[in-house]
Amino acid sequence: MSSVPTIVNLEAEVILKTENRATTSARVDVWIRDTLIEIAGNPDYRDSFPELEVIGPVFNLTGGPQGTSVQEYPETNFITISDFLIKSLDFLIWTDYPTNANRKQLNPSNFQDSDKYMSKPSLPVEWYRYGITIGFNPLPDQNYQIQARYMRRHPIVDYFNANGLLNTTPVLLPNEWFEVLEWGAAMRGFMELLNFERAAQIRTMLFGDPEHPNDNPGLIASVKTKRRAEAWLVQQALRPVIRGTTWGSS
Repeated sequence: MSSVPTIVNLEAEVILKTENRATTSARVDVWIRDTLIEIAGNPDYRDSFPELEVIGPVFNLTGGPQGTSVQEYPETNFITISDFLIKSLDFLIWTDYPTNANRKQLNPSNFQDSDKYMSKPSLPVEWYRYGITIGFNPLPDQNYQIQARYMRRHPIVDYFNANGLLNTTPVLLPNEWFEVLEWGAAMRGFMELLNFERAAQIRTMLFGDPEHPNDNPGLIASVKTKRRAEAWLVQQALRPVIRGTTWGSS
């Protein structure tokens, strides 16, 4: 973790952005911490944080004829990290057990749809959450292997509990989000210093002008492009090149 920036690396910049009005570095660390929790936990930004994406262990479903297969399993079979899950991305299933050469993504569903019918055991095609359990439909007819992909919370509390120092907490965000984090911490600082006008100005700079969103989308909108560009390359079909009738003619 030595190459990962920590909160202490951002202190000086936040102090500068608060016009050197911060009272102590400990308060600056709290501003950074609270802003980091807000950004990392916002579902609108999660497609920008690959550092917080986790793939779980491979787990075998219990399959067999009606009455012997198991439909729901404790969530802990799929998620083993100590900090809390913030969002399930998807579940993968290997369709050719036990060879496990081919896999597909299961469709998300909910327990209410699952309870509407009794299904004959076969290859599951969807997953759902019920409390702290994960279920699959239809019932598995074989011991298919399942693997979860999910988002984790930023592990601030884990690092703090391990060493007792907030400023040594690694900042697990892409570099392009550091400026957002610093200005967000400065906004919190001005709020604490009762300079609400300056805090409002920073908020407009970060989130844009609500009255003129197209003219001023804000700093956050400009840094949310990297992962979306990657998704565009995968999801969008290639466009045909339309040439004019005189293209290439002299």
